[in-house]
This record gives sequence, structure tokens and C-alpha cells, in this order.
Amino acid sequence: MLFLKDIKNINPDGTLDFLSFKKIIAAQNILLFMSENILKAIGKKFSFYLFPFGKDFDEIVREINDLIKTDWRVEIIDRTEDQIVVRVEKCIFCSETGVPCDLIKGFLTHSLEKTLPSNVQVISRGVETNINDPHHNSFDMKLILSQIKH
Repeated sequence: MLFLKDIKNINPDGTLDFLSFKKIIAAQNILLFMSENILKAIGKKFSFYLFPFGKDFDEIVREINDLIKTDWRVEIIDRTEDQIVVRVEKCIFCSETGVPCDLIKGFLTHSLEKTLPSNVQVISRGVETNINDPHHNSFDMKLILSQIKH
């Protein structure tokens, strides 16, 4: 763990090698197994730290693919006035440990929500994944935009 703590001193360009990144994600998923709400909250915080404000959702989706360099892919595949469908292929946040992708679902939901007016909320829907299926790390999720009624 000391190696991970001091990584910023070892790597001056501020990047983390992929193996260390996978180890951190695997440890997080094991420690938080069956903690869907906590993983979604971590995804929300991840969204704010990476992209505080000022970017639209399309930019965020493009940039997350560039920031985490692996064979995963996140893309918007459909958009209407009241919903956006996002496809995640080979999600790095759940690939190694066989857990649901709650972190990336929280990240995407809150990344979209913060780009919208305050009277619009985002409700995420998706097919429940079977974590025993080796392809559970690829899925589509619907982000439904809903007006908040006061």
C-alpha cells in the first residue's frame, strides 16, 4: 500500500499504471461487495473530481474513454428528448472481480445530471446483470430525464 500512496512521487506525469489501477478497483470491489449504494456514491464523487462542471455529457463520455486507456468503450448509442442510452463494453470497474458495475453506473448518471438544469433528475435503468456471466461487463443503460415536481 505504501507503493500506491507514493505513486505521485514516482510518476511525475500524474498517471497510474494499469496494473496498479486494476488492483485498486479489485480491492474496492471486494471490500464493498454487495454495497450498491456506496459504489454509486463513489461513482458520483468520481464524476465531480474528474469533470467538476463546464463539460457537456458527450464530452465527458468521450474523455472517460481517453483517460482510462484499456480495451473498454463507453458510448452514447441513442438519444431522445427524455432519455439517453449509453453502452458500456468491457467495463474495467467490474471486469476483474465479477461484481455489478455500480460505480460506472453512478458515474454516468451523475455526470449527466450535473449538466442539466436543477429541475431535471436522471433515473438510470438497465437490465440486471448476471455476475456469473463472463460478459456481464458489457451492458446498455438508459438514463431517463425526468422533471422534478415541486
